Amino acid sequence: MSLTVTDTMLMPTYASRFTCIGGDCEDTCCAGWGVTLDEETYHRYRSCSDPLLAPKLQEHVQKYKHSKSSKDFGHIKLRDDACRSCGLLSDKKLCLIQERLGEEALSDTCASYPRTIFRFGELHQMTLTLSCPEAARLALLAEDAFGFVGKEQTASLAFIAPVDPKFGLTQTVMEDTQALLLQVLRSQDVPLADRLRVIGRFCERLTDSIERRQPAAVGPLLQELARDLESGAAMAPFAGMTEALDVQAHVATSLSLLGAESFQSPHVQRILALARDGLGFEGKHLPPGEVLVAAYARGSERLKRAMEPVPWLLEHFVLNEALRTLFPWGLENPKRQFATLVIRFATIRLILVGRAARQEAPLTPLELAETVQAACRRYVHDAHYARNLNQVLSGARWEDLNLLFSLL
Repeated sequence: MSLTVTDTMLMPTYASRFTCIGGDCEDTCCAGWGVTLDEETYHRYRSCSDPLLAPKLQEHVQKYKHSKSSKDFGHIKLRDDACRSCGLLSDKKLCLIQERLGEEALSDTCASYPRTIFRFGELHQMTLTLSCPEAARLALLAEDAFGFVGKEQTASLAFIAPVDPKFGLTQTVMEDTQALLLQVLRSQDVPLADRLRVIGRFCERLTDSIERRQPAAVGPLLQELARDLESGAAMAPFAGMTEALDVQAHVATSLSLLGAESFQSPHVQRILALARDGLGFEGKHLPPGEVLVAAYARGSERLKRAMEPVPWLLEHFVLNEALRTLFPWGLENPKRQFATLVIRFATIRLILVGRAARQEAPLTPLELAETVQAACRRYVHDAHYARNLNQVLSGARWEDLNLLFSLL
C-alpha cells in the first residue's frame, strides 16, 4: 500500500460497523474485476521470497504492456474459473497476501475496497459501495444506518479524492448544498419519489445558475429551498402524483440492457436471472410489452409487502449513492448527476421488482439486501455500464425532468 493518512473520518453509522467477513462472504470482491497494482507494489510482489506466495506471484502478477503511469503499472491475473477470481485467494477465499505478508502489503485497490473517501478541506468523508454484500446488509437493513459518526481510519492517499471549489462557489456553499439535499432525502414523512422530485427541481435551478456563471445566486437558492421545506411549499406541487408503472417498466428495462454485459460472478448471475425470469424474459429475450408491464405491476405490489419490515431500504440506497458520488458535485453539473441518480434508483428497483414478481412469498430482508448488492455489482460498480449510461445521458431527452420524474 502506498502513502497513507490516518484521520478521524465522518461516515454513516453502518460504515463504522463494517468489517470484511472474508471467506464467509457469498460473493468475491475481485470476481471479474481487474486488480490494478502501482509500480511499487508490483515490484514488491515480483521480488517476494515467501515460499508459498512467490510461485503464485510470479504466475499471476503481470505488468501492463501499455502502462501510462506508476499508478496502473501492473495487475493481478484472474483465474480462468467460474468466478474469474483472484489467483492469490486461498481455497477458503482468503487473501494469501494479507495472510502471509500482512494488511500493509495489500495493493491500494484491495486495501481500499469497498470504501470511498472524499476530502472536503480538512474533513474526510467516507462511505461504502453496496456492491459488497456485507456493506449492503449493514446499510440497507438497519434503521439507524445513516446516522453520522466520526471514526479513526487509515487510508491510502491514492484513494482519497480531494474536493476543490468549483463553478466559482466557495467550499462552504458546496458543503451547505450537500447537507441540505441530504436533509431532503432524509425527510421520512414525505414519499421518497417526492423528495427526489424536489431535489430534481433544485438541481435544475442550481445548474442554470452555474451555466449562467452566477455563483452568487446559489446562496439565495439554498435559503429559498430551506424556507419552502419548512413551510411545505417545496413538496406541495408533487402531492397526489401517481406512479407511471408502464413507463417505469419499459424505460428501466431498456436502461438495464445498455451495452454488452460484462462478466459477473455466479452469485450475481443467479440473482439477475431470477429478476429477469420474474419480468417475463425468455433467456435474455425481452418479453412483449404487455407481459413486461403486467409482471412489473405484480412485482411492485409484492415488493411493497416485502419491504414492510424494512421500509427505509430504498431510501438508504439513495442516501448511500448520494454520499458515494458526492452529490450534487460529482459530475459536470448537478442536473446530470440527478439524472444519473434517478436512473440508478430505477434500475435497482427494477431488479427488486423482477425478483419479487417471480414468487408469491415475500422476499425476506436478507433477500432484498442481496438483490440490491447484485444489482449494484452490475449497474453501479461496473465501469462498462457506467460508460454506456454516460453516453445515453448525453441525449437531449434526458434534459426533460418530467421523463426522469416518471421513473420515480
